[in-house]
Amino acid sequence: MKKAEIGSTLYIKELEEKIIDLSLRLKSRTNELNLAREKNKKTIGKLVHNLKNPVGIIFSFSDMILEDIEDTSIDKLEKYLQVIKKSADFSIQVLNSIAKYFQLEGLDSTFNFKNIDYSELVNNVLNEFKSIAEEKGITIERNFSGKSIFLTADRDKISLTIRNIINNSIRFSKENSKIKITVIENLKTIETTITDEGIGISKTDLPNIFNAFYVVNTYSEDKQKCIGLGLTIAKEVIQHHKGKITVTSTINKGTNVEMILSK
Repeated sequence: MKKAEIGSTLYIKELEEKIIDLSLRLKSRTNELNLAREKNKKTIGKLVHNLKNPVGIIFSFSDMILEDIEDTSIDKLEKYLQVIKKSADFSIQVLNSIAKYFQLEGLDSTFNFKNIDYSELVNNVLNEFKSIAEEKGITIERNFSGKSIFLTADRDKISLTIRNIINNSIRFSKENSKIKITVIENLKTIETTITDEGIGISKTDLPNIFNAFYVVNTYSEDKQKCIGLGLTIAKEVIQHHKGKITVTSTINKGTNVEMILSK
């Protein structure tokens, strides 16, 4: 076989391999886009489902006020407005949670990694919940020293994660109970454990708690309706930090959330 023919054969073979490789990558990318499209479709469907009831309540009670505004007493009007406000607050909460969820589903560029004082961050978040916990007679026990512990992380996202977990602990804890926060600094990692004495999570529900919109209990101990995005967002944040989050729980005894972050 002549050199020109050999060269032509090799070129064609190389071209075929490139075309096959490109085809496989294109197929893989198409599958990714289809999965993303399906995921977004489900998320939007759940968003509509979560908003349908509160928006319907707002419409109904507003209509009742407008129809009988002249004959409606101040007391009844106040009750109607309280219902409207509660439904509006929940709707805003849903939209804010969805916005944060979609933001985390985006590119890594949305994360602002810096060297931060983790002890200070945890203390600041716990201080935010001090008055809410006191209202329920819940004691927040800080089991870590006040010394600085540094790691590279997105301050706002990690704050959001801890805030979501503490919020769940308070909402699903009974009055006059205790929430314990332990922070342990290791050579390469920082372990954070948040333990409550709340109502707990069943073995059936436990494998699904990180799924978007999965609700273990429709209402918390304070009778506030739950959305089911808090732990989903927490897991997304921890995964972006190459960390790990695990949850163990016993019905009527409490829940234990452990986070491990690399320094």
